[in-house]
Amino acid sequence: NNGMITYSSNSNDVIIRTFYGGGNFGTLAFSPEISIYGDGTYILGPGVQMRQGRLSADALQQLLNTLVNGDGLLGFTQSQFYDVPDQNATFLQLALNNKHYAFQYGKFGTLQESTQALDEYHRLDRALTTIMDSLKGPTYPYANKTMVLLVHQDFSPDLTQNIPEWTLQDFTLSQLALFECGVIPPDQVGPNADTGCLTFTTPSTVYLPNPRQLQTINALLKNQHQGEFIEKGIYYHLVTRPLLPDELAQKTVAMLG
Repeated sequence: NNGMITYSSNSNDVIIRTFYGGGNFGTLAFSPEISIYGDGTYILGPGVQMRQGRLSADALQQLLNTLVNGDGLLGFTQSQFYDVPDQNATFLQLALNNKHYAFQYGKFGTLQESTQALDEYHRLDRALTTIMDSLKGPTYPYANKTMVLLVHQDFSPDLTQNIPEWTLQDFTLSQLALFECGVIPPDQVGPNADTGCLTFTTPSTVYLPNPRQLQTINALLKNQHQGEFIEKGIYYHLVTRPLLPDELAQKTVAMLG
C-alpha cells in the first residue's frame, strides 16, 4: 500500500541508522555503520574515523519509497529476525511518520518459521542491501569540533611500545575511567577482572573535553584518534571520536556493544 512518507528534514535528525554487533564475542562499535540524516547527509562508521557523504533529495526520496512501499518495512508483523543468540546482528532503526521502528537482522530460518516471517526476513535483507547500495557518492573524512573522550583501564597493553605518561593536569585517567566505566569488580577470576567497558560494552557516561583540553589531548595523542598512556603504574587506553550531529541533542552516544 503506497502511502505518504513523512520525516524530519533537519540535518541533526537521524532517519535511518544501522549498527552491526551485539554478539557475545563482538567488539564495541564506536559508531553506527550508517547514519542518514533528514537533509540527506550520511555518515559511515563503524570506527572513530568516520566518513561523510550526501544523498540528493531525489535519491533520499527514492530510498525511502523503496523501503516503505517496495519492501513494506513499516507493515512488518515482527521486528526481530534472529534465531541464534550471542551472534552478531545488524540493527536497523528508522524514524518515519512520527514513529520509531527498530529491526534486528541475523541468522534466521533454522527454526520452524512461518512463510510470512521468512518473506519479511528476505524483504529486510533486501532493504539493508538497498540502503548500502544507495550510498554510492564521494565521501570525505567526517569531523566535528566537539569530541568525546573515552578512557578505560587496559589490562594487556603492548609493552613493546613506548607508553608515555599522562600529563594533562585537569583530570586523572583513573577519575575518567571511573566516571565512564564505573568501579572494576574485585579480581575474582585473576589476574585481572575487566568490566569489558569500552572494549565490548558501551560506557554509562562519556566526557566532552573543552577546546583547550582537546588541543592538549590531541598533542599527547600526536593527532591520532587513540593511544595508550600510563598513570601511577596503571595503563589506560584513550579514544577520541567526533560527536555525531544528533548526539548532543539526544545526550546519547550512538555506540553498540
